[in-house]
Formats: sequence, C-alpha cells, structure tokens
Amino acid sequence: MMHEAGTATEQTRARLLDAAREVFSQHGFQGATVREICRRAEANVAAVNYHFGSKDGLLAEALNFAPLKAMQLANIEAGGAPEMRLCLFIRDFMLMLLDETNGSLPCRIMARELADPTPALDKIVREAIAPLHEFLGELLREIAGEKTGEAELRRCMHSILGQCLYYRHSHPVLQRLHPRLRYDQKEIAAIALHIADFSLAGINAISKPTAK
Repeated sequence: MMHEAGTATEQTRARLLDAAREVFSQHGFQGATVREICRRAEANVAAVNYHFGSKDGLLAEALNFAPLKAMQLANIEAGGAPEMRLCLFIRDFMLMLLDETNGSLPCRIMARELADPTPALDKIVREAIAPLHEFLGELLREIAGEKTGEAELRRCMHSILGQCLYYRHSHPVLQRLHPRLRYDQKEIAAIALHIADFSLAGINAISKPTAK
C-alpha cells in the first residue's frame, strides 16, 4: 500500500513538472499561475507547496537543461571540421527552440526569459547561457582563427544566437506575415542551413586579413 502511495506521489510530482514546463514556456514565469499548472497536472493546488515549497521551487526543478548540455557534448564527440560542427550545433539548437513535437521545453523557457526577464534569469544564465556561450565561443575560435579579436568573436557569436532566437521570439509576427509558414522538421533544417551558411560567410569575411 505504501509503495502504491509513493508511486502516486511520484507521478503527481512528474505531472506537475511536465505541466510547469508547458505553462512557463507558453506564458513565462510571471504569467504562469500555480492554478493553471495544477489544472493541467490534474493535481491539488496545495501539491506545489508540498512537492516544491513554492512556485519558485517548481521553476528551479522545471529548468532542467540536461538536453542542452547533452547536445553540446554530442557536438564535441561528433568531431570533424569546426564548420561542420557549427552547422550541426545550429540545426540541433533550432530543433530545440522550434520543434514542438520533439523540442526542449526548458530551452524554450530560456528563450522566453531572454525576451521578458524575471528573477529566474540569473539561474538560466548561470546554468545554461554561460556554458552555451563558452562552448560556442570555443567553436567559433576554431573557425575564425587566433588573429580574430575577442570583441569581434563575441559579436559573431551574438549574431548567430540572435538569428536563431529571432525565429522563436518573432513566431507570432512571422505567422501573420506568412500564414502558411510551419515549423516542421524540413523547414527548421532549411532555416538552420541558411543561418549556418550566412554566418560562416560572415565569419570568413571578417577573419580574412585585409589587403594593404
């Protein structure tokens, strides 16, 4: 009997986390309500305090960036030319941001926080954004070469991430401008390839020594 109760408790906790990730990704931390999360999880409102202590505690648990870390590790292990690894990174990152069928809800929560910051941003920067910037910066250094300055390299990184995040942040606008636009895997792959080609051309132009 105790085992069944424990299992039911664990199931409720898991449902609350799944529901919280959905609601946070759709409405942001400030716009999300405990009542809506519990409604989707089919749980009592008191369950949030019981399992997580507070809405803040629930967010801290919901922000699991393991898929983002695993993607970076897989990219390193893939090996090959850094240009190919950049293309792979952009494709996988865009799938996390845009693919509703197989995307990373914590990654979309991160994107939403960047557009509308809340106190959760400190945790997101520390656990997700700073490691991502370090990873991408090292990859771009391999492509651009040692002669490219740190400030220029940083701007290249911001330009790439800015292109990726634009498609997430501006989705409502793009839907209205292009009603037939759908972020299926084929379209996401095409967008990612464009961003990679466009970015590599820019990096190559910047990193080439200017003729005197």
